[in-house]
Amino acid sequence: MDETNRNSAKLDIEAARQQSADKENSKEKLSPEPKESYKKLSDAELDQANGAARKQPADSDDPAMVRENGNCKDGEDEKMLNGGGAGDAVATTNGGGGEKEKLTQKELEVTFTSEGQNGDVRINLEVEKQQTFSGMSKEELMKFANDPFWVRLRWFLFVVFWGLWIGMLAGAVYIILDAPKCAAPVPLSWWQTGPLVTVDEQSYREQVADVKKFGASGVVYKLPEDETYFVEGALEGKIKELVKAFGDHDIKVILDVTANYVTKNDPLFKEATASADAPQRSAFVWRQSSEKTNWLEVGTTDRSSAWKPLDSQLILGQFGADRFDLQLSEPIAKDKLKSTLRRLAELGVSGFRLANAKHFIVDRAGKDDEVASPAADKSLTHDHYDFWTHAHTTYQAGLGALLHELALEVRNYTKGEGFLSVSEDIVRPEAFAVDGSQLGVDLPEYGNVETILSAPITAESAKIIRDDIERTLNETNLYSAVNGGKPWNQWPYDKASLANVPASEYNVFMFLLPGVPVVPLDVLNYGDGSHAIVESLNKFRKSPSFEHGSFAIYTDANATSIGYTR
Repeated sequence: MDETNRNSAKLDIEAARQQSADKENSKEKLSPEPKESYKKLSDAELDQANGAARKQPADSDDPAMVRENGNCKDGEDEKMLNGGGAGDAVATTNGGGGEKEKLTQKELEVTFTSEGQNGDVRINLEVEKQQTFSGMSKEELMKFANDPFWVRLRWFLFVVFWGLWIGMLAGAVYIILDAPKCAAPVPLSWWQTGPLVTVDEQSYREQVADVKKFGASGVVYKLPEDETYFVEGALEGKIKELVKAFGDHDIKVILDVTANYVTKNDPLFKEATASADAPQRSAFVWRQSSEKTNWLEVGTTDRSSAWKPLDSQLILGQFGADRFDLQLSEPIAKDKLKSTLRRLAELGVSGFRLANAKHFIVDRAGKDDEVASPAADKSLTHDHYDFWTHAHTTYQAGLGALLHELALEVRNYTKGEGFLSVSEDIVRPEAFAVDGSQLGVDLPEYGNVETILSAPITAESAKIIRDDIERTLNETNLYSAVNGGKPWNQWPYDKASLANVPASEYNVFMFLLPGVPVVPLDVLNYGDGSHAIVESLNKFRKSPSFEHGSFAIYTDANATSIGYTR
């Protein structure tokens, strides 16, 4: 294609564009149809269009119109971009429709450029580029590197960052160091580590060395029942001697005391009977003769009445002739017991076990006893003490609070080292509790393990023992102890308990139960028992797993063997 034809084609394109623009303006006035835009044709497309024109005769519809390229129709050398009508422009035949659809989605920028004196004009159709934010270049940023404002800002942020980092580090260290430490397990008291060994009056002097050899932490000595409130003279000297003999070997002395009654020789009883209106009379339980009930003496088998006639009245004496029950809930009787415990503590006694604790409070207005449950021993008759319920003379309300008060007094007297417990099975822990949450004694005795083991072994023995131990521990653990934590049980046994189980096995089983064994010295030497075994058991008892660990008891599949873990 020569230069003349090319220039002519360009002029024709410009004329077609102007004509199309005029038509568009007129259409915009008549209808809101979108404008059409056009794409610049490449040289190849122009050549193709001119070649086709030379093969066809020139259009003679308009003889007045002079064209250098007479066969080129208006709009034939331009492609419609926005889908205009067929009468406005004609698309090229080489697939321009696809390009038209693509180009209609973009804005076109048309640029006219003059290329010389001969009137040539270059038309540039370019799609407008989307404006995107590309940020500042490195060179532009470096212009601000030494700007004072930005220097100060960078230093400020640097200081703030490290200041916050160091502050958080210091805070973390402070929290770690100042956080409350986990409470250490409360160490067991001497009376919890055990074992506790019972000694008798006649031979305790010869037993000191053996008691020390077996690692006992305390010895239990039983005061004569009628002498509990006569701590003077010979009895006082005996207690001092006992305390010194064992105290020299760092072994504490515990006394079993019978505090629920006095004899006729007691000063309090004499003062109470000296006058009908003496205030000391409140320490005892009185009735008119006409109000006598069917209460019996403890342990009687011949229906001996618990009421004793005295000065035309009746006074309660459940424990035999010339022994009169104290109402220990009364201040006078309570103070008498407190003063006795204080005096014994001053002599060096470190702990007390109370006998007959369930009888400490009596229902003054109590009626006749009722017959015990039909499931009771059928061999008993109404002449036997155990035939009746004794609902008015045992386990009365206020018993737990009374014992708790006494336990705190003992702690005072012994500078926090002593304890108060009982020497018999409490049977009903709830009766010994204060407000249903705390036991009134430090070292309860509860459960039937010793009784079960003493009986002949049967196929059910293992299951019975397991159930009894689980029940015992579960029920006592419902309460807290006077000294805090959970109660620590007593496990008493003697030679009679070893009739059906070898001594060494029995000792191992009882020593490692949660609690403290209370045994006579001869049990530790009995049968195949030995000092070496007890010494090993005492080492286990001092381990953390024993003092603070868990306990679980099991039987085998046939329930013929029993064992537990610590």
